[in-house]
Amino acid sequence: MNGSLFDRLTNTENLIIDEDESIRRHLLRLLTARAGSVQALPDYGLPDLNNLLLSKAELLRAICLAIQTCISKYEPRLIDSKVSALPSSDTSINLVFNIQAQKLNTDGSSAPWRWNIMLNGQNVQESS
Repeated sequence: MNGSLFDRLTNTENLIIDEDESIRRHLLRLLTARAGSVQALPDYGLPDLNNLLLSKAELLRAICLAIQTCISKYEPRLIDSKVSALPSSDTSINLVFNIQAQKLNTDGSSAPWRWNIMLNGQNVQESS
């Protein structure tokens, strides 16, 4: 497969996009969006969690659940997603999460899929 429809429409260089890369690109778009920013899909993206008065542990659980819900609803190539917070290696406000899921292949089989992301304010990026 050559990636998502969005990837194929915006790929002006006619490059073949790896399925895993297509999923990562879509998740970056999805998790960078804020709920309410897409008029046709009011729940597309993460909710604004900045205004909640939560402890750090409660905030991490809320973000994990929000990421998992977004993936379940808007990334059909991944099933059985589990999101967990990882310890941050620095004292900054960066939050690191591990996403584990089963990737559905075009032949109907599935394979384990993992990815780490870092949230820093409104930004989402790949984490090592």
